[in-house]
Amino acid sequence: MRKRIIFFAVLSFLIFLAGCSWESLSSTSQENTYANKSTQTDDGIKFEVVESDVYFSQQTGQSENLASIKTIFCDKNHNLVLTEVFSNKTLDVAKRGLELSIFSPSRQRNLRTFGLFCIFPDSVKINFLKIEKNIATIDLNSEFYKQKYLDFYLKAITFYLTSFENIDRVYFYNEGKSYTNKAFERKKAGQVIIFVPQKVLSEIFLVPKWIDIPDKFKNIPMAFAQKSLINSLSYRFSKLNGLKLNNVNLKEKTLYIDLSKELLNLKGTAQVDVVISSICFTAREIDKTLKYLKISIDGKEPYLDQYDLREKIDVDQFKFNSLKIRL
Repeated sequence: MRKRIIFFAVLSFLIFLAGCSWESLSSTSQENTYANKSTQTDDGIKFEVVESDVYFSQQTGQSENLASIKTIFCDKNHNLVLTEVFSNKTLDVAKRGLELSIFSPSRQRNLRTFGLFCIFPDSVKINFLKIEKNIATIDLNSEFYKQKYLDFYLKAITFYLTSFENIDRVYFYNEGKSYTNKAFERKKAGQVIIFVPQKVLSEIFLVPKWIDIPDKFKNIPMAFAQKSLINSLSYRFSKLNGLKLNNVNLKEKTLYIDLSKELLNLKGTAQVDVVISSICFTAREIDKTLKYLKISIDGKEPYLDQYDLREKIDVDQFKFNSLKIRL
């Protein structure tokens, strides 16, 4: 009897150990699987997002020593975001704008409340930035060219610098030596950029989207860009579902655009400015000389919120989202 009791006791103990070992193995296996998935996700990231729970929001008011400077950040979805912030006055605003997107704890702390992130790691240093005859030449330290997401960084800098009206090409240097003899341009041949509204936390920014132009639209890039934008707006705004582009024409520095009646669903909302600014930024991307926008609805010219559509809309009134933040 005693032997039988001892036998069952030993058997129970062995089963318990086996159960513990299986549970431990199962847990380890799950953790390894999760780690593998995380690694695959990281490989797909286009740049490094730096964030931490220790950061907190802190805004600083404007003063006489500050100036509005254009800079570039990114959101958590890897979208490039051009904006304007308050920073120390400087003669070299283009270089200062890029420096503001190099990571530092204080910058990221202030940006966090807007859901934005510094693009470049703190190991990046801008040696010099020179602008002559529509060409920007930028020299960066060797650490910049060792970055895992170099292609994205090159694209971000090129897009930022060419957002200045007098710059259309960028040459990169590595510690005084040419990185490549080829100039970097805002977009490749056969592409257009459309500016799509993107809500980041409580702020709305216009973010660029690069789109290849199909062969049948090669000779009418404006029509293709606006059609692509309208389709995106229809998808992004529930009140604009079904919005269509009826006609588009560019004449004497004025863009004439005729839309379907769904646009009137935005009457009385702040989204009107967002939609019109998207149209204007996208149009001016193709024609820098554009001055006015003339909108009609199914061939008619009604009143849309604060806009009398019988009048031309001045394109220059639309600016990048200016964050009231000091960096």
